[in-house]
This record gives sequence, C-alpha cells and structure tokens, in this order.
Amino acid sequence: MQDGYSFKIIDETRVPLSAGVADYSGIATVIVLISILLALCVMYLVWFRGHKKRIAELCVMGIDGDIDMGGMDSVSIFHPIKTMRFENELENQVVSGTAKGV
Repeated sequence: MQDGYSFKIIDETRVPLSAGVADYSGIATVIVLISILLALCVMYLVWFRGHKKRIAELCVMGIDGDIDMGGMDSVSIFHPIKTMRFENELENQVVSGTAKGV
C-alpha cells in the first residue's frame, strides 16, 4: 500500500450467470421471418374473405337473372387469380342482367 491506495487485481475468469458469448441473432431472424410470414398469411386471408363475400353478394343480386355458376368450383383460397376472374365475370353478368331491365 502506498499513500493510502489499495490495489485489487481483477481475475479474468468466467462470471457466473453472465450472458456469455451467445449469439442470438439467428433466433431473432427466424422469429422475425415467421412473424412476417404469419402477417402475410393473415392479410391474404382477409383479402380472400373480402372477395368471397363480394361473390356471395353478386350471387344474391343476380339470383333472379341468368347467372352462370359454372366457375364457382374454381373459387378457392389456392387460386386467387381464378377467384378474381370469376368475380369479374359474375359482376359483368349481374350488370348486364340489370341493364336489360332498364
């Protein structure tokens, strides 16, 4: 001891309960990617449900007209382009059916 100072030597061994050198960036990346995928799936389901609801509304609107329901079997969650095509065709049929009555 000199001049009232005491020196302590810090041992460079592992500290219990320390975080260590673990790298959590891989796990964080996987969690973020799964979250994004889940959000995209939910958005797609909401989008598809809206189109399915519109198809049901068009079917009710044209129930007394001459509506061809042959494309209804192509309406599927796995075939969004066919679903949109059927919706457009159905909308055109309903509009042409109501235009005849005017």
